[in-house]
Order: sequence, then C-alpha cells, then structure tokens
Amino acid sequence: MNCRQLLSILIAANVITASAMVAKVKHVELRPKDASGEIAVVSLGKLRTYYPLSSRRSSIVEVKGPGELRILTRARFVPKAKDELDYHIIYKVDGGEEHTLDVKGVTRSDNAKYKDGTLGNPGDSRDLKIRIGRGYHSIELILRDSLPMVSARYLFAPGKQKKTKWVALSPLAPTEPVDLFAGEEATHYYRFSTEKPLKIEIIGPTNLRVLTRVENSFDMKGRANYRLQIRQNGQVLQSFQLSSRRSETTTYKNNSKLVPGKAREIVFKVPKGKQQYEIVPLDMRTLLGQIMFPEKDAKLGL
Repeated sequence: MNCRQLLSILIAANVITASAMVAKVKHVELRPKDASGEIAVVSLGKLRTYYPLSSRRSSIVEVKGPGELRILTRARFVPKAKDELDYHIIYKVDGGEEHTLDVKGVTRSDNAKYKDGTLGNPGDSRDLKIRIGRGYHSIELILRDSLPMVSARYLFAPGKQKKTKWVALSPLAPTEPVDLFAGEEATHYYRFSTEKPLKIEIIGPTNLRVLTRVENSFDMKGRANYRLQIRQNGQVLQSFQLSSRRSETTTYKNNSKLVPGKAREIVFKVPKGKQQYEIVPLDMRTLLGQIMFPEKDAKLGL
C-alpha cells in the first residue's frame, strides 16, 4: 500500500467518523400546546413548520430534559413593509424570571419563502437556545408587540442524563404515607392538595427531585393535565405544567378503587442554607408526591 492509498483511507475514515458524530445529535421537532395554526416555510428546498406567536396569548412548549431547546424565529414581511424589522420575544421557563430576546434589523430572507406566497416574505432566522435541566419543563413565549407578525419553530436535542443516586426525604407535612407497588417493590408517596400542600425542609446547596402522580378513578381514561407551583414564604418560585396517563405497572397497596398515574419528575435547585418549600397543585383535588435529594448531599443534614 503506497502513501497515497493510505492517505485516502485515513480521509475516508475521518469523514465516516465525523458523519457518525453528527448523526448522534438528533433533534426532536416540538409542537406548542394548543397551537393556533401552522405556517409552512420552504428553506433551502425543505419544508419546515413554524407556529405563530402572539402578543395576547403565550405559546407554551413542554419538554422533558436534560437537553437543549432551540427556537428559530422569523418575522413576516408583508407587502410594502420596510426593509428592516425589529421584534421582541418575552420568554420564561417554568413560570420563573422573564427574559427577552431582542431582534433588531432583520431583513428578508434570500433562501426561504412561504409555501403560501400570499403571506409575503419570511425574514432571516434568529435563534434562541435554552439549556433544559432534568425533568419536565414548560417554556412560555409571548411577543411584546402585535407587529410585526412572528412565527417560531421548536427543536429539542436531548442530552445525556447524569447518573445520580437519590435518597428519599420525608416531608414536614403530610406525614401519613401512601404505599404504591411496582411489582414487589413498595414506595412511600404522600397525598397532598391545594388546601394541604406538600411541605419540605432541606439544607442546601442541593437539588430536590419531586415525583408526582395523579389519582385516577379505576374507569378513568385519557390524559390528565395539571399544574404545580413551588412556593416559599408565600411567593411563587416556579410553576410546572404536567400531563400524565394512568400507570399500567403501579398499584395501590390498600385501594382497589383508584389507579395512580405515571410518575412525572421535576427537579429544582436549592440554594445554600436551610430552606422550606411548599408544593401546591392548582388543578387536581389530590396528588401523590415523593421527594428525593442526591445521596452525596446527605452530609449537609436535614
């Protein structure tokens, strides 16, 4: 084998390796909850689906982390629109602090067009990337102004979940556990409600992992949507929008009339010092909750 043949083989191997690395990064296309419509954009010969944003109603995207959410936005240039447009998108994760994506001086795209030519011309794409932590999360977006019209496309790249050994934490209230069985293994959950929230005390810095399950009647079918708030000293810190179906593998120990829903996970950071939280459901009469924190942080004490 001469040097030229060897060089060709090495180049081919590098190309294959690079292609394999790119193939590993898979994006999942997401549809906003209660999307009001779709806008078809042809970009570089490929048809892409965008969803309109509004200044009156938030667009909500739900995702399970960890990973990265990429939001591609385009302004619409209607006939007689000026050459450059500005727009501002206000967004927040899990009902937390508001952030703003300020887009200025965007121009008509040279490589994209609407499938429906009567809509005008799409502007150049402007991206927003949000790192998403472990568990279920909701991202809300709303336009600051009614004009120009803006649409968005949502791509999620799942990340690798870090292995963590979790240990159970008993809440301050309620104190009476509800035992659920998955196979032969029993797990303590605690029933809580709006009137009797799940109260937690823990010393940070650490992370809290909360698994929640809806309580379904035996004949209930379909999906149950519900919201949770994390409160501290009466102030709402975070809000979560979750959805679950009845579990096919988990049962109650002492109740044949109810069927637990599939567990839904939320994880949030706890700052340094002793902290107290309340987990409050907003829609369901009762929920079941299980609380955990990393075993490595057990030395902090409770």
